Amino acid sequence: MVMEYVASIKAAWDIAKAVKASTDAIDDAQIKLQVAELIGALADARIEAAESSELIASLRRQLQSRIQLEFDGDVYYRSLEDGRKDGPWCPTCYDSKGVEVRLHRCRGDSYNWMCKACGKVH
Repeated sequence: MVMEYVASIKAAWDIAKAVKASTDAIDDAQIKLQVAELIGALADARIEAAESSELIASLRRQLQSRIQLEFDGDVYYRSLEDGRKDGPWCPTCYDSKGVEVRLHRCRGDSYNWMCKACGKVH
């Protein structure tokens, strides 16, 4: 949807540039002003469309991450397509900052996990 929007703006931009080229020969200042305003508005719309596209992509990645991470009561795991689990991930970092930080086994302890970012043991 966004890509179609961007393509439409690009087409309008190209048309506006063609109109501007054809009006350069005309001495009517009002027409030149309107064409210049149109090109400016299209440039702004083009920038907004690109920014919106980036935002949508970022939100999709965040949503996909939230869908894939599962909390087991202690830590987060990511469900893989083949049914295996990847992780664990720190619940403190993820819940407070939205950052996925992989946990590491505590030395000499096969039951606890430690986060090297926040220092919590899970």
